[in-house]
Amino acid sequence: MKTKWILYGFFFSLLSVSAKAADNRVGIDFYESGMMGSAKIFFLNNLPALTDPSARAEAYYYLGECYLTLGQRDSARFYYDKGVAVQPDYPYNRIGQGGLKLKNDPSGAESLFKEALGTKGYKKDATLQVAIARAYLHEGDVAKTMEYLNRAKELDDKSGLPYLVEGDVLEMQGRTGDACAKYEMAVYFSPNCLGAYLKQARLYMSTNRSLSLEKLNKVCEISPDFCGVYSSLGELHEMSGNSKAAAENYTKFIRSGYYDTENLLRYAGILYFDKQYSEMLPVLEQVLKERPDNLVAKRLYAYCLAKREDGEKCLEAIRHFIESTPEDHQIYQDFLCYAEQLAANKNYEDAQVYYAKALLADDKHQELNKEIADIFVKTNQLDSAVVYYNRYIDFVKEASAEDLLKLGRCYYNMACRDTVAVEQQAELVKADSLFASLSEKVPGSYVGYLWRARVNSMLDPETVEGLAKPYYEKVVEIALNNPERYKRELIESYKYLGYYHYVIADGITTKNNGNPDPAKAEYGEAKEFFSKVLTLDAKDEIALKALESIKL
Repeated sequence: MKTKWILYGFFFSLLSVSAKAADNRVGIDFYESGMMGSAKIFFLNNLPALTDPSARAEAYYYLGECYLTLGQRDSARFYYDKGVAVQPDYPYNRIGQGGLKLKNDPSGAESLFKEALGTKGYKKDATLQVAIARAYLHEGDVAKTMEYLNRAKELDDKSGLPYLVEGDVLEMQGRTGDACAKYEMAVYFSPNCLGAYLKQARLYMSTNRSLSLEKLNKVCEISPDFCGVYSSLGELHEMSGNSKAAAENYTKFIRSGYYDTENLLRYAGILYFDKQYSEMLPVLEQVLKERPDNLVAKRLYAYCLAKREDGEKCLEAIRHFIESTPEDHQIYQDFLCYAEQLAANKNYEDAQVYYAKALLADDKHQELNKEIADIFVKTNQLDSAVVYYNRYIDFVKEASAEDLLKLGRCYYNMACRDTVAVEQQAELVKADSLFASLSEKVPGSYVGYLWRARVNSMLDPETVEGLAKPYYEKVVEIALNNPERYKRELIESYKYLGYYHYVIADGITTKNNGNPDPAKAEYGEAKEFFSKVLTLDAKDEIALKALESIKL
């Protein structure tokens, strides 16, 4: 996907679209669908192509309605006034002006409504009644809204528009089931009412996705060129967990050009979950250019850089986000992202702090104990590492081979540096148990056996009991399948086995008053193993000295 074209090349395509569509139908469909940002963009871009004063007045009215819905009353007033100026006998802008007066000058508002209703050619126009109903709805006066909707129904009992607005009233009241019923009435009387289908689809998204899809497909059937449907299809697929389909549909919507900053932000989120990080980055940069303090955009920007592995750039972005965002607005993922970037930059002390903050923010993520443990290992704080590894293993119930190896090595390394015999013994026993479990989990791997061999070698420092012998023998058995790859493991094993037999031989010699003859067989075994070492490394000093000391 050519993201640069998506973001910066739309305007030129919009010019051609506007030239072809010198009417307001698409914008009205956006408006009736509740897509105010898209409606606003459409009307602003379509205005230059409108030469008919009535069409321009209509566009000004809907622009006023869009801005009013978006909470920008001054802009709404500006466009209502322009509409009156360009076409005084187009009554809808009078209704818009009246609506702005309802709060502080209700009598003035009613006077303008009366003037609009008296306009020649509009005296029995049901849609004017609906427009007044919407004016009252903007101010939250449901009783008056319903009064004018009922008048509209009386004037035109075949129009679906009053039911569309009645559905909006019910939706605002949280009565979604009743709202859907009214939207159904709207399409019954007005089968091409795209807004009713789209509003139904959005309400069904969380409860009945198949029905939601059915409504959206109906929109595609009625009006294949209406790009607004792709926004809802993208959202539906996003909710269904189909990130690929979500990205494909939302991309179609964005390419129409009728998007606002909120649409771009949602698009960025969809691209993030579809792992399209390169495409996502310029989208976020566009959002941040317009809204540099937008928390969601700053958050996604840092996350995106993290996924792209942009190093210092990412670290700076997430640091800026954390430092500039109030703590009560920070979430688990923020702390996690920062912790990961700190760890990647080897700032382990701060990384540990933010992993802990992430865990505190959402204690369901006990898997973070593993990350914290890994950091303690890197900073050689093994006592703390084993605490967090054990917490992690308790959480996952069944440790992986990697988990067993990490924890076992912690205990082993603790034993290597411990000078208290009792504590060292306990640590070695724990390590041996973990490496035994590792060998059971992956019996075809030499790793568990090698570490058991090392542990048991420490438990038998004089090599008197040969505790490590069966494990080194197992290492040899597995390693001989690929001696070049496992050269170091074989050398270590051969050295131990050679030394083991040498110790046995030396003991026999001592028992026989220094006579080595009874120990020939053991010396022979020792020579064989040390010789095997030299076949792998001819300069190994330990093997050379050992062979030199064996005179037989």
